[in-house]
Amino acid sequence: MKQAILTKLQTIEFSETDKPSPAANEVLVKVKNVGICGSDIHAFHGKHPFMSFPIRLGHEMSGEIVELGSDVKNLKVGELMTMMPQIFCKHCGPCKEGRYNICDTIKVIGCQTPGAACEYFTVPAELVKTIPSGLDAQLAATVEPAAVGVHAVRIPGSVKGLNVVVMGAGTIGNVTAQAALAEGAKSVLITDLSDFRLELAKKCGITHTANTSKLSMQEAVDKAFAGEKADVFFECVGIGATVNSAIESIKKGGSIVIVGVYGYSPEVNLALIQDREINILGTLMYIEKDFQDAIDYMAAGKINMKPLISKVFPFEDYQKAFEYIEENKDESVKVMLEV
Repeated sequence: MKQAILTKLQTIEFSETDKPSPAANEVLVKVKNVGICGSDIHAFHGKHPFMSFPIRLGHEMSGEIVELGSDVKNLKVGELMTMMPQIFCKHCGPCKEGRYNICDTIKVIGCQTPGAACEYFTVPAELVKTIPSGLDAQLAATVEPAAVGVHAVRIPGSVKGLNVVVMGAGTIGNVTAQAALAEGAKSVLITDLSDFRLELAKKCGITHTANTSKLSMQEAVDKAFAGEKADVFFECVGIGATVNSAIESIKKGGSIVIVGVYGYSPEVNLALIQDREINILGTLMYIEKDFQDAIDYMAAGKINMKPLISKVFPFEDYQKAFEYIEENKDESVKVMLEV
């Protein structure tokens, strides 16, 4: 079968390898779609802190189950699926607490182990999630980033009844804003420097948007929330300037959730964090409930991923897909491959 490997900086190379057979607890999947994530883009440019060459990417995916391992009883051949790409130990402290997304030895399929950028792929049955009939294979491959947003909005406890600001209107920022609305936020503002991405956010049902190259963050917050303060910020950009902007604009005692991936250590205003008792929280991936709820929200129309699919390339054009993203940074949100 054909597989795509990120062999070195900005280089995708194809090779032939044996079609795998499922172990007793696995399923064999004919891969349908593979999404390109922000983490993949960081890796492509050699800037991801936890990924290195060579690696077969592909942690956002969909496929059709074509073979079951001998011990697999709860899945069927022919079902459309996606996967939770987390390999965790089940024995460390976080795993015992049910927080296996921060397992002490966690590995992510497609990041630290070979991913689904290939024609056939084996997946442990316990990581498989089947997709309801209302969602097609392309949308199934977007469940993983949707789940990131669902998990993120649960990190502060609950956003129900709160004024929420999401900084960054890329895929993860968009789905975080949608998830906040789905979970009952009073009002949601999403900010970005790209009018194109802000228009996409409006298409997804996010009514309050602001281009912070034209309006200060404080002005945007005052306008969106009718003079009320922001209760929680979700930083989905990954640069120090946005963190500091959130610190300066959030209400005293509010929470800032770090969702973006940082390729460096930014300077942040710790004096204001201390003085205003601001909570700084991290978020990583999701647990099973977040993932299933993301599927259910998508099936119910509470999270709309379709406007985010910017372009679909044939598998053979994997390299061109990354080049397209680089050449169309503002207008490429979710680019994927059709295998």
